[in-house]
Amino acid sequence: MTKTNKLDSSSVELVRNYDFYLDQERRLDAKTREVYTREVEYLLLFCSNKGIDISTMSISELEEALLEREKSLSSRTDSKILSAIRSFFRFLVSEKIRKDNPALLLDKPKNEEYLPYVLSRDAVNELLSAFKKEEDDILAFRDYTFFELIYSCGLRISEAVGLDISSYDSEESTLRVIGKRDKERTCFVGSYAKQALDRYLSEVRPILLKAADNSSRSYKLKRRDANALFLGRRGERITRQGMHKRFHSVVEELGIESTVHALRHSFATHLLEGGAGVREVQELLGHSDIQTTQIYTHLDTSGLKSAFDTFSPLADIEEE
Repeated sequence: MTKTNKLDSSSVELVRNYDFYLDQERRLDAKTREVYTREVEYLLLFCSNKGIDISTMSISELEEALLEREKSLSSRTDSKILSAIRSFFRFLVSEKIRKDNPALLLDKPKNEEYLPYVLSRDAVNELLSAFKKEEDDILAFRDYTFFELIYSCGLRISEAVGLDISSYDSEESTLRVIGKRDKERTCFVGSYAKQALDRYLSEVRPILLKAADNSSRSYKLKRRDANALFLGRRGERITRQGMHKRFHSVVEELGIESTVHALRHSFATHLLEGGAGVREVQELLGHSDIQTTQIYTHLDTSGLKSAFDTFSPLADIEEE
């Protein structure tokens, strides 16, 4: 049997319809849909190469497909694959392509314990200060403001890139943030971030917006990006890719191991260390499931011994 690396037209159409289902019925974001459709494409290629009809695929054949796919992948990745496959077969049932969902019979892999990388407060200060070392560089100050805001509000980079002018209320020091699945939340802007953001809006953004007037694409840029909070050098809305690149250039120069998302992890961890409750942090991060937030409670045990010594009635009992 000859193996193929391409889907036939009927499979391509099936993937397209599945993506539409994820978008319209499940309301999943573009990044999640990309992951899910990619896993379905792997499954359909497996079926094509093995001569299996997806409408009658058995549980044993599905297990074989997943074993082939999951070689060398982590258990966290395995979980994402399983979620995608279960969703796909649920879609097939809803479309009456199948009568059953064999993926429901699969055992969910046990996740390895995962602890997000967190920067210390000193490391955060060093990192953010590096972005504003050149006071006259408007792009450097924009970058400082952008990453200061991410840390201050615990934003995802996609959320920060998507902010508009109307998202920010200077008088109330709040941000209206649109998160995953279009879920809206209010974030509170800290004093350092507010000071930077107000200066950026009054001194830096007008210069970047003016650059759009001098661009041959000015009409297109104005129509698409005029409301964007953070602008590029030609007045266009900044991109995730561009800001990732700016961030990594600085951390490499400093010799710090970090990612942009580590600022969000650090925000959550520092709040908990300061005495905030898990429920409050969950709301500020925009997590739907509190279990996602609780991972941060495992990060720092440095205060446990002192707390035990201070409050436990057993702390003063000497060993016999």
